[in-house]
Formats: sequence, structure tokens, C-alpha cells
Amino acid sequence: MFPDYIIILLIAAGAIRFFFQSSEDVASVLAVGVALASLICGFALAPWPVQLGILLTVLVWERLYLRQQPNTKP
Repeated sequence: MFPDYIIILLIAAGAIRFFFQSSEDVASVLAVGVALASLICGFALAPWPVQLGILLTVLVWERLYLRQQPNTKP
């Protein structure tokens, strides 16, 4: 079961690499779509401790990122 996660990660990494190297619009959009689908499938198939770790990482990163942004009110 472990190689499944590595295969999905390699597909996503390859699609992201292709996105940065491609200059064509359609190919770039398809590469982003494949990368997002791979990342979503990888997250859905991951065991719950890995999902919890990813969730906590995103929440901490968001909190640190928002703390660095200036407070601008309209």
C-alpha cells in the first residue's frame, strides 16, 4: 500500500514540473489539473495520522502567513 502514495506523489511532482517547463496554455492547464487531482487523491487515500499532520501544517502555515500580512481595512 505504501508504493501507492509514492506513485501518486511522483505523478503530482511530474505534472508540476511539466507545468513550469511548458509554454503552451492548454498543456499548462492540464498539468495543473493532473497535479491537483493527484494531490486530492493522495490526501484522500492517506491514513488519518498523515491527514491530521497535513491539516495541522496547513493551519499553522496559514496562521503564520496571515500574521505577516499588513492589516488593511477599506
